[in-house]
Amino acid sequence: MDIYEVCAAMTVISALVSCGFSIETVVAANKKRDGSLITAQYALSRSVSIAVVALTVFIFKSNAFLIAMSVIMIGIQFFDGWIGTKVSRLKTVGPNITAIANAIVLAVFLMA
Repeated sequence: MDIYEVCAAMTVISALVSCGFSIETVVAANKKRDGSLITAQYALSRSVSIAVVALTVFIFKSNAFLIAMSVIMIGIQFFDGWIGTKVSRLKTVGPNITAIANAIVLAVFLMA
């Protein structure tokens, strides 16, 4: 596995985990039956779209596309970590570790 595949895998894993949390949020909001369901569905629609597009880095092997998707996911994870500071340590540390790991892999990819 070369560095392109490692960076692509890290980016896709990040997108899929983010999508999973969006699904979890929709399920939780659906149980509450309040106005949060619509907001959760909006977040889910974006997460699914990003995850689907991220998966294409394995189909259309493009360095520029991979860099763009990696930067998008690094940003999403850092913002998720920032938002998580208001929720729990896990919701802060997990996304930040993912963002840092993705940034390191992207840096190695850019240097290769």
